[in-house]
Amino acid sequence: MYLIILLSYITSLAFSSDPAEVFITVDERYFKQNAEINIRSGTNLDIDCASTVIGSSTVNYKWYRSKTPYTSQKDQRVQVSQQKNLIALAEPSHSGYYMCLISSAEGYSVFTPVIHVIIEYFDIVTEQDQVTIEPYEKVFVLKCSHINANPPPVVTWKKDGIDVTNINSGSNVMHVTGKVVDKQYNIEVNDLLLLNYQDTFAGTYTCDVEGTGTYFRGRTSVAKSYSVKTAASNSLMPDNSTRILFIDNGGKPRVGESVTLRCGASGYPTPNYEWQDTNNVKLTTSDVYDRKSANKIRYQNEYVEVLETSMVVKSIKVSDDNEEYKCAALSGGTKSVEPIRLTLSDMKPQFNKSMDNSQYNIPGATVIIDFGLKVKGNPIYLWNGINLAQFVMSEDGSTSDHSRGVLAMNFDDGILTIENIQKNASGIFQCIAYNEAGMVTQYKTVIIRDAQPAEVAHTTQSNEDITVLGNNIHSVRGANFTMQCTGSGNPTPSDITIDVPDSSSASVTSSLVKVNKEGKYIGNLLIDKVSEAYAGNYSCCTHNYVAGQKNEACITINLAVEERVTVTQNSPDTDYTLVIGNMVYGTEGYPLSASCKATGLPRPTISITRSENSCGTVSTITKSNDIEFTDQRIIQVDYESDDCPTDEFQCCGENTIQGTPYEHCYEAIAVSFVKGAEPHEVRIENIGTLALDDSSLVSLMETLSLNCSAKSFPESTFTWEYRNTGSSANVFQPLDNLNFQTSLTKTKGFTFSILNTDGVAGDFFTGTNYEFKCTAKNVFGGTSVIKRIQITTSAANEVSANVYLSVGIVLFVLALIIILIMYIFFLISSGKKNKSELGCMRHCICKCCEPKDPPVVDPHPHFDYKLLTLEKVATNSFHVPAYSHPRLVPVDTSDPSTSRAPVYRELEQMTLQSQSLQSKTMNKYEELF
Repeated sequence: MYLIILLSYITSLAFSSDPAEVFITVDERYFKQNAEINIRSGTNLDIDCASTVIGSSTVNYKWYRSKTPYTSQKDQRVQVSQQKNLIALAEPSHSGYYMCLISSAEGYSVFTPVIHVIIEYFDIVTEQDQVTIEPYEKVFVLKCSHINANPPPVVTWKKDGIDVTNINSGSNVMHVTGKVVDKQYNIEVNDLLLLNYQDTFAGTYTCDVEGTGTYFRGRTSVAKSYSVKTAASNSLMPDNSTRILFIDNGGKPRVGESVTLRCGASGYPTPNYEWQDTNNVKLTTSDVYDRKSANKIRYQNEYVEVLETSMVVKSIKVSDDNEEYKCAALSGGTKSVEPIRLTLSDMKPQFNKSMDNSQYNIPGATVIIDFGLKVKGNPIYLWNGINLAQFVMSEDGSTSDHSRGVLAMNFDDGILTIENIQKNASGIFQCIAYNEAGMVTQYKTVIIRDAQPAEVAHTTQSNEDITVLGNNIHSVRGANFTMQCTGSGNPTPSDITIDVPDSSSASVTSSLVKVNKEGKYIGNLLIDKVSEAYAGNYSCCTHNYVAGQKNEACITINLAVEERVTVTQNSPDTDYTLVIGNMVYGTEGYPLSASCKATGLPRPTISITRSENSCGTVSTITKSNDIEFTDQRIIQVDYESDDCPTDEFQCCGENTIQGTPYEHCYEAIAVSFVKGAEPHEVRIENIGTLALDDSSLVSLMETLSLNCSAKSFPESTFTWEYRNTGSSANVFQPLDNLNFQTSLTKTKGFTFSILNTDGVAGDFFTGTNYEFKCTAKNVFGGTSVIKRIQITTSAANEVSANVYLSVGIVLFVLALIIILIMYIFFLISSGKKNKSELGCMRHCICKCCEPKDPPVVDPHPHFDYKLLTLEKVATNSFHVPAYSHPRLVPVDTSDPSTSRAPVYRELEQMTLQSQSLQSKTMNKYEELF
């Protein structure tokens, strides 16, 4: 017997030919990165239905918004846009879960993952109210309903400024959280319940709101303020039944975290609470669960702490969606029980594998799609956006719909099986799994068409390093690229292989990546650092089965490794030869060989250009260097010094790649002969820090650095040795390469070597006096030289200390002098002129600043002493002892030429204009001296 469910959408098309092939690819990365978006109210909301569509000329987009991660009920979701990009001014009502439906004109449709959009706002207006509680009121509700904020804020109820959770009122004062389960008293989340009248309920209650989210986190405000009074009455409670009013599962904790479960109940007298497991067994704080059997609690190794109206579940371990806790409230012989199920944020549905996005099948085949649902939620299966539950469903759970070319479908733990599928069932099959923690989705495009034997094609793409011509690949040496071939057919080929040309490159086969995409089986062979060994023929094969018959297809791909020609210097540096850049120096009396090398793939040709007077014998050498994976061609010129003192030649190479010729030339190589000489003028220099003062000193705290130089031809080689002169052995020993580093520099007729310790000298030398020996050698002989070095423990520190001490003393003395000068200047400028007035500084002041004792006054002086600049006022008014001040000069009053000195005329401006100001003028006179 069949149960017929309403068919909301019927497609009556019967395809006489193969259906259109449309492939919709959702950008999973975009939706993962934007799974949750927080924006402020009043700003722009901008989200994209990120996807690509291949094979359709017309694509439609529809955005839906719902209050939950997913709903299969159309009346619970609202269509908000028909544009690919949803752009709107964010309003408070726009918060929700957004999902886009992508549809092609050919009938292919798929839903995207959801985007959780949170429109944030925080607009709290404080309201005040006065209420009176009557004794007969069993449940009195204080509402904090005037909250205009999103995300949901943190609400705290306070009585007289103290958090109600800290007031010893038992279970008679409760803040409603979680979910309201009893609507009798018109209770809402964040209300405050005052249960069973008490006189102590009187006071001032406030509902404090703290913002959360991104933009308003931490902002606080008072939403409601109550002045609560209690009435005096002896009325009795009209009802003593027990009812659980709300439950709270603690939000969405993660595995490993703790969570507090709450419930609140009304009843008279005040109810008692107990917590039960799935089997109605009462829990106590000491309970620990091992999950030894299937009927135990759903969390393993879980500790619980039972409080009055709440229970704390500690260290959540494992989730089992079929179990739950229970809260029981008991009062006056009545009992109320409510189940509480935990929702874990990390128990969002999951798929245990990714899927190929498409597959091809022939009419009449059985199609099996394993979506790989790992953590199960509530799975829903869609065909082109239509819920498959709307098809005809039988009692055994299978469905059929002939109008869609489907005979029977079965759903089993994320596996969809479709029997006897027909062409008009082509489309996108999608699985959406959801629960309170979230929603996930996967889909596969299934195309039903007539059988087609397997085919394979070469689909490698050209780039700057490789050129693809048909089944031929031309690659430069050292390139990295992906060789690709693609199998097609119906049914879709189930495998693809690429065989490499020989065993030397067998490791390449491990880099074969296979992808089933858009009904084609693609093989990607990753080739890293192309070398000559990779050249050759590659065989790519795929197959499928039609009517039980295997159909195989193969192609051959040829890889040619190529490199543009490069010409370089190739002259050998021997015991009798020195090569520097393009200069080749030979030793008189000995033969010399100079050469240049052309490298490239295919193997290049090489030519030499010489002058008419050139000498030497030219020969050409061809090499295939299997180590460097390149072909070489060398031109070599051999000389006898007696026949050819100097010469010069230039080399050029050519090769052709894909019909294009390439040429490269090296600069002219100059050859000459030099008279041989053994090393001479060998010397060692100390180039350390202390060598500037004493060339034999090296501090323990600095790097030992010695330079040994020698003149010779050919260039010299150097060996270093040392010995501790204070050691009993007193023999030279070689320097090891671990603690010492050497560098060698060669020039024509001169060579030098630098020796450095790998760290400070104190790390390697324990003695004080050492000798270092440098030996320079070439084919004509060798010469040694010895340098004495004293390793000192304090030289560097002493030099630094002396410098610092000297500088410090100089600065200190300068500071004292400056202070002394400033002090003297201050004393003088303050008008203190007598030694007795200069304090401790009187001993530092010259006598010229102290007035002498007044001499005996002659009643008839020959000279009168005046300050020439003040003669108008000061003449005959007072007498100043002769030469008591450097600015006082003797004046002969009978000589009018000296009565007004021109040099002082500018100071006459300070002369007072009246006799009444004479005293002030005298004060000014004193200030001048």
